[in-house]
Amino acid sequence: MEDKIFLTKEEALKIAKIDNNQIHNFVSTSFALIGVDYNLETFNRYLDEATCIEVGGEHCRGMNHALAVQRNGEVYFFEHNEDKLKELLKEKGVE
Repeated sequence: MEDKIFLTKEEALKIAKIDNNQIHNFVSTSFALIGVDYNLETFNRYLDEATCIEVGGEHCRGMNHALAVQRNGEVYFFEHNEDKLKELLKEKGVE
């Protein structure tokens, strides 16, 4: 099992792939994986309300959605910038 890599809101914003004030997100439901774009205001609110923000595992990174945000019992997988994530992990001494 991989060690969990927890993030602050500031770190999450640093690696988030924000384009035209939007960020893509996957939510896992009982029957499907649903994708949706959220505006930056909503994304910031989710980060503020998060019980946990962490880097998702290998599969999440492979889909470029490794910014895992737990909120209200759900996990939201937001799109990340892989180069910025690698840089952050290097700064944290993880990768």
